[in-house]
Amino acid sequence: MISQPGKQPQRVKARSLLCYWAVNEPGLTTTALARLLSRSQPAVSQAVRRGQQLARQEGWQLEKLINL
Repeated sequence: MISQPGKQPQRVKARSLLCYWAVNEPGLTTTALARLLSRSQPAVSQAVRRGQQLARQEGWQLEKLINL
C-alpha cells in the first residue's frame, strides 16, 4: 500500500507520483496531503519534486494513464 512506510523503490515511485498529481491536478496542499498520508509536509514536498521529475523523464501524464 502506498501510504505504508517503506523505502522500496516501487513504493517510493508510486507515492511520489501520487503526491505530484494530487498537488498539481486537484490542487491539494502539501499540508493536507501530508495529513492524509501520515507524512510530514517537507516529506510530501520532496515527494512532489521526485514525482514531477519521474513523470517528465517517463513522459507520463495523468489523463493518458487514466484512459488506458
